[in-house]
Amino acid sequence: MKKLLAVLLLCLSFAQLANAVTAWYQPTPYPMKKMDGSAMPQDINIVHAWGGWFNNSYNLTLVRDDKLQIGGWGDTYTSPIRFDLVGLPATVDSAYLYLYALPSGSANPSQVSLWPITSVWDPATVGWNNFPSTSSGYYWPVSTAVNTWRGYTISGWYADWKSGVRPDDGILIWPYNNDGTQRFDKFVSSKSTDDGHRPILGLTFTPTLEFKMPLPGGYSWLVTNEVGGYECMGQFPWPDAAHQGNNYFAIDIAWNNSGGVYGQYNTPILAAAGGKVIEVGGGNNNGDLNGFYVVIDHDSDGNINTGFTTRYLHLNQAAARANGALLSVGNSVNQGDQIGIMGTTGKTLDGNPTSTGVHLHFGVRYNNGGSSTISELTKVLMEGLLLKSYQTECTIDPVTGIPTGRIRRYSSTLTPTGY
Repeated sequence: MKKLLAVLLLCLSFAQLANAVTAWYQPTPYPMKKMDGSAMPQDINIVHAWGGWFNNSYNLTLVRDDKLQIGGWGDTYTSPIRFDLVGLPATVDSAYLYLYALPSGSANPSQVSLWPITSVWDPATVGWNNFPSTSSGYYWPVSTAVNTWRGYTISGWYADWKSGVRPDDGILIWPYNNDGTQRFDKFVSSKSTDDGHRPILGLTFTPTLEFKMPLPGGYSWLVTNEVGGYECMGQFPWPDAAHQGNNYFAIDIAWNNSGGVYGQYNTPILAAAGGKVIEVGGGNNNGDLNGFYVVIDHDSDGNINTGFTTRYLHLNQAAARANGALLSVGNSVNQGDQIGIMGTTGKTLDGNPTSTGVHLHFGVRYNNGGSSTISELTKVLMEGLLLKSYQTECTIDPVTGIPTGRIRRYSSTLTPTGY
Protein backbone atom coordinates (compact mmCIF):
# COMPACT_ATOMS: atom_id res chain seq x y z
CA MET A 1 0.00 0.00 0.00
CA LYS A 2 1.27 3.45 -0.84
CA LYS A 3 0.02 6.73 0.61
CA LEU A 4 -2.24 5.08 3.15
CA LEU A 5 0.73 3.50 4.90
CA ALA A 6 2.80 6.64 4.54
CA VAL A 7 0.14 8.99 5.88
CA LEU A 8 -2.23 7.14 8.17
CA LEU A 9 -0.20 4.36 9.72
CA LEU A 10 2.00 7.00 11.27
CA CYS A 11 -0.92 7.41 13.66
CA LEU A 12 -1.19 3.70 14.45
CA SER A 13 -0.15 2.63 17.94
CA PHE A 14 1.62 -0.73 17.81
CA ALA A 15 0.92 -1.59 21.41
CA GLN A 16 0.95 -4.85 23.31
CA LEU A 17 -2.13 -7.03 23.06
CA ALA A 18 -3.51 -5.57 26.28
CA ASN A 19 -3.85 -2.16 24.62
CA ALA A 20 -6.21 -0.89 21.96
CA VAL A 21 -4.92 0.13 18.52
CA THR A 22 -6.52 1.84 15.56
CA ALA A 23 -6.73 -0.14 12.32
CA TRP A 24 -7.71 1.33 8.97
CA TYR A 25 -10.12 -0.30 6.51
CA GLN A 26 -9.93 1.30 3.07
CA PRO A 27 -11.75 -0.68 0.33
CA THR A 28 -10.17 -0.80 -3.12
CA PRO A 29 -12.14 0.04 -6.30
CA TYR A 30 -13.62 -2.72 -8.42
CA PRO A 31 -14.08 -2.53 -12.20
CA MET A 32 -17.53 -2.69 -13.78
CA LYS A 33 -16.45 -5.71 -15.86
CA LYS A 34 -14.62 -8.99 -15.33
CA MET A 35 -11.60 -10.01 -17.40
CA ASP A 36 -13.89 -11.94 -19.82
CA GLY A 37 -15.89 -8.77 -20.53
CA SER A 38 -19.00 -9.83 -18.61
CA ALA A 39 -20.49 -7.53 -16.00
CA MET A 40 -18.87 -7.46 -12.59
CA PRO A 41 -21.64 -7.98 -9.99
CA GLN A 42 -21.99 -4.89 -7.85
CA ASP A 43 -23.05 -6.68 -4.65
CA ILE A 44 -21.59 -4.85 -1.66
CA ASN A 45 -19.84 -8.01 -0.39
CA ILE A 46 -18.02 -8.28 -3.73
CA VAL A 47 -16.97 -4.70 -4.49
CA HIS A 48 -16.65 -3.72 -0.78
CA ALA A 49 -17.76 -0.10 -1.17
CA TRP A 50 -20.56 1.86 -2.82
CA GLY A 51 -20.47 5.59 -3.25
CA GLY A 52 -21.14 8.50 -5.53
CA TRP A 53 -23.20 11.66 -5.83
CA PHE A 54 -26.42 12.94 -7.35
CA ASN A 55 -28.36 16.20 -7.35
CA ASN A 56 -31.87 17.46 -7.94
CA SER A 57 -31.29 18.90 -11.39
CA TYR A 58 -29.14 17.39 -14.13
CA ASN A 59 -27.77 14.25 -12.39
CA LEU A 60 -30.83 12.64 -10.86
CA THR A 61 -29.19 9.17 -10.61
CA LEU A 62 -25.98 8.22 -8.85
CA VAL A 63 -22.72 9.24 -10.53
CA ARG A 64 -20.03 6.74 -9.47
CA ASP A 65 -16.87 8.62 -10.39
CA ASP A 66 -13.74 9.58 -8.47
CA LYS A 67 -15.40 12.03 -6.09
CA LEU A 68 -18.14 12.61 -3.53
CA GLN A 69 -19.85 16.00 -3.66
CA ILE A 70 -22.20 17.95 -1.45
CA GLY A 71 -23.54 21.52 -1.65
CA GLY A 72 -24.98 23.38 -4.59
CA TRP A 73 -25.84 26.75 -6.10
CA GLY A 74 -29.57 26.86 -6.49
CA ASP A 75 -29.60 23.07 -6.65
CA THR A 76 -28.47 20.42 -4.13
CA TYR A 77 -25.73 17.78 -4.33
CA THR A 78 -25.59 14.87 -1.90
CA SER A 79 -23.50 11.68 -1.61
CA PRO A 80 -24.40 8.24 -0.22
CA ILE A 81 -21.66 5.84 0.87
CA ARG A 82 -21.68 2.28 2.17
CA PHE A 83 -18.96 -0.18 3.24
CA ASP A 84 -18.90 -3.97 3.21
CA LEU A 85 -18.64 -4.81 6.93
CA VAL A 86 -18.51 -8.63 6.75
CA GLY A 87 -15.38 -9.90 8.49
CA LEU A 88 -14.83 -6.67 10.45
CA PRO A 89 -14.86 -6.55 14.28
CA ALA A 90 -18.31 -6.89 15.82
CA THR A 91 -17.41 -4.61 18.73
CA VAL A 92 -15.00 -1.69 18.75
CA ASP A 93 -14.09 1.09 21.16
CA SER A 94 -14.67 3.72 18.50
CA ALA A 95 -15.35 4.04 14.78
CA TYR A 96 -14.68 6.99 12.49
CA LEU A 97 -15.34 7.76 8.84
CA TYR A 98 -12.38 9.53 7.23
CA LEU A 99 -12.88 11.50 4.01
CA TYR A 100 -10.11 13.25 2.09
CA ALA A 101 -11.22 16.82 1.27
CA LEU A 102 -10.37 18.25 -2.15
CA PRO A 103 -10.54 21.84 -3.37
CA SER A 104 -14.13 22.30 -4.47
CA GLY A 105 -13.78 25.31 -6.75
CA SER A 106 -15.99 27.34 -4.44
CA ALA A 107 -14.99 30.01 -1.96
CA ASN A 108 -17.80 28.88 0.35
CA PRO A 109 -17.60 25.41 1.89
CA SER A 110 -20.76 23.66 2.93
CA GLN A 111 -21.57 22.28 6.37
CA VAL A 112 -21.16 18.50 6.41
CA SER A 113 -23.90 16.47 8.03
CA LEU A 114 -24.06 12.68 8.15
CA TRP A 115 -27.33 10.75 8.26
CA PRO A 116 -27.65 6.96 8.63
CA ILE A 117 -29.54 5.50 5.67
CA THR A 118 -32.47 3.34 6.74
CA SER A 119 -33.76 2.00 3.41
CA VAL A 120 -32.28 -0.51 1.00
CA TRP A 121 -30.69 1.18 -2.00
CA ASP A 122 -28.99 0.01 -5.17
CA PRO A 123 -26.10 2.07 -6.59
CA ALA A 124 -27.34 1.30 -10.10
CA THR A 125 -30.74 2.92 -9.53
CA VAL A 126 -30.63 5.22 -6.50
CA GLY A 127 -31.10 8.92 -7.09
CA TRP A 128 -33.10 12.02 -6.30
CA ASN A 129 -36.42 10.56 -7.40
CA ASN A 130 -36.06 7.50 -5.13
CA PHE A 131 -34.17 9.21 -2.35
CA PRO A 132 -33.04 6.80 0.40
CA SER A 133 -34.71 7.34 3.75
CA THR A 134 -32.59 8.36 6.74
CA SER A 135 -32.84 8.83 10.47
CA SER A 136 -31.45 11.70 12.57
CA GLY A 137 -27.78 12.41 12.12
CA TYR A 138 -24.92 14.68 13.11
CA TYR A 139 -23.71 18.09 11.95
CA TRP A 140 -20.14 19.34 11.91
CA PRO A 141 -18.90 22.92 11.82
CA VAL A 142 -17.99 24.35 8.44
CA SER A 143 -14.39 23.49 7.57
CA THR A 144 -12.19 25.21 4.98
CA ALA A 145 -9.46 22.54 5.26
CA VAL A 146 -8.64 20.92 1.90
CA ASN A 147 -6.04 18.42 0.70
CA THR A 148 -6.33 16.78 4.10
CA TRP A 149 -8.34 14.20 6.02
CA ARG A 150 -11.51 15.02 7.88
CA GLY A 151 -12.73 12.56 10.50
CA TYR A 152 -16.35 12.01 11.57
CA THR A 153 -17.36 9.81 14.49
CA ILE A 154 -19.82 7.01 13.67
CA SER A 155 -19.22 4.76 16.70
CA GLY A 156 -22.88 4.35 17.63
CA TRP A 157 -23.97 3.63 14.06
CA TYR A 158 -21.19 1.08 13.54
CA ALA A 159 -22.20 -0.73 16.74
CA ASP A 160 -25.83 -0.75 15.61
CA TRP A 161 -24.91 -2.04 12.14
CA LYS A 162 -22.85 -4.91 13.49
CA SER A 163 -25.40 -5.87 16.15
CA GLY A 164 -28.35 -5.68 13.76
CA VAL A 165 -30.10 -2.93 15.73
CA ARG A 166 -29.86 -0.67 12.68
CA PRO A 167 -29.85 -1.88 9.05
CA ASP A 168 -26.44 -1.66 7.40
CA ASP A 169 -27.41 0.65 4.57
CA GLY A 170 -24.61 3.19 4.87
CA ILE A 171 -24.50 6.96 5.31
CA LEU A 172 -25.87 9.96 3.44
CA ILE A 173 -23.47 12.91 3.35
CA TRP A 174 -25.66 16.00 3.19
CA PRO A 175 -24.99 19.76 2.81
CA TYR A 176 -26.85 20.93 5.90
CA ASN A 177 -26.52 24.69 5.31
CA ASN A 178 -27.12 24.80 1.55
CA ASP A 179 -28.68 28.28 1.42
CA GLY A 180 -28.82 28.79 -2.34
CA THR A 181 -25.37 30.37 -2.52
CA GLN A 182 -22.41 28.66 -4.13
CA ARG A 183 -21.45 26.24 -1.35
CA PHE A 184 -19.55 23.05 -2.13
CA ASP A 185 -17.46 20.35 -0.51
CA LYS A 186 -15.70 17.66 -2.52
CA PHE A 187 -14.09 14.43 -1.28
CA VAL A 188 -12.19 11.52 -2.86
CA SER A 189 -14.43 8.51 -3.55
CA SER A 190 -13.72 4.76 -3.39
CA LYS A 191 -13.62 4.71 -7.21
CA SER A 192 -10.63 7.02 -7.35
CA THR A 193 -7.25 5.85 -8.64
CA ASP A 194 -5.72 7.88 -5.81
CA ASP A 195 -5.30 4.81 -3.61
CA GLY A 196 -4.07 6.65 -0.53
CA HIS A 197 -7.05 9.00 -0.25
CA ARG A 198 -10.10 6.79 -0.67
CA PRO A 199 -12.68 6.76 2.15
CA ILE A 200 -11.59 4.90 5.27
CA LEU A 201 -13.15 3.39 8.36
CA GLY A 202 -10.90 3.86 11.38
CA LEU A 203 -11.67 1.20 14.01
CA THR A 204 -10.17 1.22 17.52
CA PHE A 205 -10.13 -2.07 19.43
CA THR A 206 -7.87 -4.49 21.27
CA PRO A 207 -6.41 -6.98 18.76
CA THR A 208 -6.53 -10.69 19.49
CA LEU A 209 -3.30 -11.45 17.61
CA GLU A 210 -0.69 -9.37 15.81
CA PHE A 211 1.80 -10.86 13.37
CA LYS A 212 3.89 -10.07 10.30
CA MET A 213 3.35 -10.89 6.64
CA PRO A 214 5.05 -14.30 6.14
CA LEU A 215 7.46 -13.01 3.48
CA PRO A 216 10.81 -11.20 3.64
CA GLY A 217 10.57 -7.62 4.88
CA GLY A 218 11.68 -4.50 3.09
CA TYR A 219 9.54 -5.31 0.04
CA SER A 220 5.88 -5.12 -0.92
CA TRP A 221 4.11 -8.21 -2.23
CA LEU A 222 1.30 -8.64 -4.77
CA VAL A 223 -2.05 -9.88 -3.39
CA THR A 224 -3.90 -11.96 -6.01
CA ASN A 225 -6.88 -13.20 -4.00
CA GLU A 226 -8.43 -11.85 -0.86
CA VAL A 227 -10.44 -12.69 2.20
CA GLY A 228 -13.81 -13.99 0.97
CA GLY A 229 -12.56 -15.18 -2.43
CA TYR A 230 -13.65 -12.26 -4.62
CA GLU A 231 -10.93 -10.44 -6.54
CA CYS A 232 -10.88 -7.65 -9.08
CA MET A 233 -10.17 -9.73 -12.22
CA GLY A 234 -13.24 -11.92 -11.76
CA GLN A 235 -11.06 -14.84 -12.83
CA PHE A 236 -12.35 -18.42 -12.61
CA PRO A 237 -12.94 -19.84 -10.06
CA TRP A 238 -14.84 -16.80 -8.78
CA PRO A 239 -15.58 -16.68 -5.97
CA ASP A 240 -12.80 -19.01 -4.94
CA ALA A 241 -14.20 -21.61 -2.53
CA ALA A 242 -10.74 -21.91 -0.96
CA HIS A 243 -11.37 -18.41 0.47
CA GLN A 244 -14.91 -18.92 1.67
CA GLY A 245 -16.73 -20.75 4.45
CA ASN A 246 -14.22 -22.18 6.90
CA ASN A 247 -11.39 -20.65 4.83
CA TYR A 248 -12.82 -17.12 4.70
CA PHE A 249 -9.77 -15.55 6.38
CA ALA A 250 -7.32 -16.64 3.68
CA ILE A 251 -5.17 -14.49 1.39
CA ASP A 252 -3.18 -15.39 -1.75
CA ILE A 253 0.16 -13.59 -2.09
CA ALA A 254 2.22 -13.93 -5.27
CA TRP A 255 6.00 -14.03 -5.69
CA ASN A 256 5.98 -10.61 -7.43
CA ASN A 257 7.72 -8.14 -5.13
CA SER A 258 8.69 -4.51 -5.39
CA GLY A 259 12.43 -5.18 -5.27
CA GLY A 260 12.50 -8.06 -7.72
CA VAL A 261 15.08 -9.85 -5.60
CA TYR A 262 13.14 -13.08 -5.28
CA GLY A 263 11.98 -15.07 -8.29
CA GLN A 264 9.12 -17.49 -8.82
CA TYR A 265 10.92 -20.49 -7.43
CA ASN A 266 13.13 -19.12 -4.66
CA THR A 267 10.82 -16.98 -2.53
CA PRO A 268 11.17 -18.06 1.11
CA ILE A 269 8.05 -18.48 3.24
CA LEU A 270 8.55 -17.37 6.85
CA ALA A 271 6.62 -18.06 10.05
CA ALA A 272 4.27 -15.11 10.61
CA ALA A 273 4.58 -15.57 14.37
CA GLY A 274 6.28 -17.98 16.74
CA GLY A 275 4.63 -21.32 17.50
CA LYS A 276 4.68 -25.07 17.04
CA VAL A 277 4.20 -27.18 13.92
CA ILE A 278 0.98 -29.23 14.25
CA GLU A 279 0.51 -30.37 10.65
CA VAL A 280 3.01 -30.88 7.85
CA GLY A 281 2.92 -32.89 4.67
CA GLY A 282 1.05 -33.04 1.42
CA GLY A 283 2.64 -33.33 -1.98
CA ASN A 284 1.86 -32.90 -5.66
CA ASN A 285 0.05 -36.15 -6.32
CA ASN A 286 -3.61 -36.63 -7.17
CA GLY A 287 -5.66 -35.83 -4.08
CA ASP A 288 -3.07 -33.53 -2.51
CA LEU A 289 -5.44 -30.54 -2.57
CA ASN A 290 -3.19 -28.29 -0.46
CA GLY A 291 0.02 -29.26 -2.20
CA PHE A 292 2.96 -29.27 0.18
CA TYR A 293 1.85 -27.41 3.29
CA VAL A 294 2.47 -26.68 6.96
CA VAL A 295 0.22 -25.53 9.82
CA ILE A 296 1.58 -23.66 12.86
CA ASP A 297 -0.19 -23.34 16.22
CA HIS A 298 0.43 -20.03 18.00
CA ASP A 299 -0.90 -20.88 21.46
CA SER A 300 0.97 -22.24 24.42
CA ASP A 301 -1.70 -24.56 25.87
CA GLY A 302 -0.24 -27.63 24.19
CA ASN A 303 -3.54 -28.58 22.56
CA ILE A 304 -3.89 -28.99 18.82
CA ASN A 305 -6.23 -26.60 16.98
CA THR A 306 -7.34 -24.68 20.04
CA GLY A 307 -6.63 -21.00 19.60
CA PHE A 308 -4.89 -19.41 16.61
CA THR A 309 -3.25 -21.32 13.78
CA THR A 310 -1.75 -20.18 10.48
CA ARG A 311 -1.75 -22.29 7.31
CA TYR A 312 0.80 -22.11 4.48
CA LEU A 313 -0.25 -24.00 1.33
CA HIS A 314 1.09 -24.86 -2.16
CA LEU A 315 4.79 -24.86 -1.18
CA ASN A 316 7.05 -26.03 -3.99
CA GLN A 317 8.44 -28.93 -1.92
CA ALA A 318 8.19 -30.39 1.56
CA ALA A 319 8.20 -27.77 4.32
CA ALA A 320 11.77 -27.16 5.43
CA ARG A 321 14.02 -24.71 7.23
CA ALA A 322 16.58 -22.49 5.52
CA ASN A 323 19.26 -25.17 5.90
CA GLY A 324 17.04 -27.76 4.21
CA ALA A 325 16.06 -29.63 7.40
CA LEU A 326 12.52 -30.93 7.00
CA LEU A 327 9.95 -29.73 9.50
CA SER A 328 8.08 -32.26 11.62
CA VAL A 329 5.05 -32.14 13.89
CA GLY A 330 6.15 -30.81 17.27
CA ASN A 331 8.96 -28.59 15.94
CA SER A 332 9.05 -25.10 17.42
CA VAL A 333 9.52 -22.12 15.12
CA ASN A 334 10.24 -18.49 15.82
CA GLN A 335 8.76 -15.55 13.96
CA GLY A 336 10.83 -15.12 10.79
CA ASP A 337 12.09 -18.74 10.63
CA GLN A 338 11.94 -20.16 7.13
CA ILE A 339 9.30 -22.90 6.79
CA GLY A 340 9.34 -23.48 3.04
CA ILE A 341 9.63 -22.07 -0.47
CA MET A 342 6.72 -20.58 -2.42
CA GLY A 343 5.34 -22.86 -5.11
CA THR A 344 2.23 -23.95 -7.00
CA THR A 345 1.67 -27.57 -5.93
CA GLY A 346 -1.65 -29.32 -5.38
CA LYS A 347 -3.99 -31.55 -7.41
CA THR A 348 -7.55 -32.83 -7.24
CA LEU A 349 -8.37 -36.54 -7.23
CA ASP A 350 -8.73 -36.24 -11.02
CA GLY A 351 -5.29 -34.71 -11.36
CA ASN A 352 -6.38 -31.14 -12.04
CA PRO A 353 -4.20 -28.45 -10.42
CA THR A 354 -5.61 -26.69 -7.37
CA SER A 355 -3.10 -23.84 -7.67
CA THR A 356 -2.70 -21.42 -10.55
CA GLY A 357 0.64 -19.64 -10.61
CA VAL A 358 3.35 -19.52 -7.97
CA HIS A 359 1.86 -18.07 -4.80
CA LEU A 360 1.33 -18.59 -1.08
CA HIS A 361 -2.15 -19.39 0.20
CA PHE A 362 -1.99 -18.00 3.74
CA GLY A 363 -4.90 -18.74 6.06
CA VAL A 364 -5.71 -17.93 9.68
CA ARG A 365 -8.04 -19.97 11.88
CA TYR A 366 -9.28 -19.95 15.46
CA ASN A 367 -10.23 -23.25 17.13
CA ASN A 368 -9.82 -24.73 13.63
CA GLY A 369 -12.52 -22.42 12.27
CA GLY A 370 -12.03 -19.69 9.70
CA SER A 371 -15.50 -18.32 9.00
CA SER A 372 -16.31 -14.62 8.71
CA THR A 373 -18.34 -14.63 11.93
CA ILE A 374 -15.54 -15.73 14.29
CA SER A 375 -15.01 -12.59 16.37
CA GLU A 376 -11.44 -13.50 17.36
CA LEU A 377 -10.40 -13.55 13.68
CA THR A 378 -12.01 -10.21 12.86
CA LYS A 379 -9.56 -8.57 15.29
CA VAL A 380 -6.38 -10.18 13.98
CA LEU A 381 -3.84 -7.71 12.57
CA MET A 382 -1.12 -8.42 10.03
CA GLU A 383 1.42 -5.62 9.69
CA GLY A 384 -1.07 -3.40 11.52
CA LEU A 385 -3.83 -4.02 8.97
CA LEU A 386 -7.04 -6.01 9.35
CA LEU A 387 -7.06 -9.23 7.32
CA LYS A 388 -10.11 -7.83 5.54
CA SER A 389 -7.95 -4.93 4.34
CA TYR A 390 -5.78 -7.14 2.12
CA GLN A 391 -7.80 -6.61 -1.05
CA THR A 392 -6.90 -6.78 -4.72
CA GLU A 393 -6.82 -3.87 -7.15
CA CYS A 394 -6.67 -3.99 -10.95
CA THR A 395 -5.57 -1.81 -13.81
CA ILE A 396 -8.46 -1.17 -16.20
CA ASP A 397 -8.40 -0.71 -19.96
CA PRO A 398 -9.71 2.85 -20.49
CA VAL A 399 -11.54 1.90 -23.70
CA THR A 400 -13.11 -1.47 -22.88
CA GLY A 401 -13.36 -1.13 -19.10
CA ILE A 402 -11.91 -4.64 -18.76
CA PRO A 403 -9.37 -5.31 -15.95
CA THR A 404 -5.94 -6.14 -17.32
CA GLY A 405 -3.89 -7.07 -14.27
CA ARG A 406 -3.61 -6.94 -10.49
CA ILE A 407 -1.44 -4.19 -9.06
CA ARG A 408 -2.06 -4.03 -5.30
CA ARG A 409 1.04 -4.73 -3.17
CA TYR A 410 1.37 -4.72 0.61
CA SER A 411 4.52 -4.26 2.65
CA SER A 412 6.24 -6.77 4.89
CA THR A 413 8.50 -5.83 7.80
CA LEU A 414 9.45 -9.38 8.76
CA THR A 415 13.19 -9.95 9.12
CA PRO A 416 14.23 -13.52 8.24
CA THR A 417 16.07 -15.22 11.10
CA GLY A 418 18.14 -17.26 8.66
CA TYR A 419 17.07 -20.44 10.41
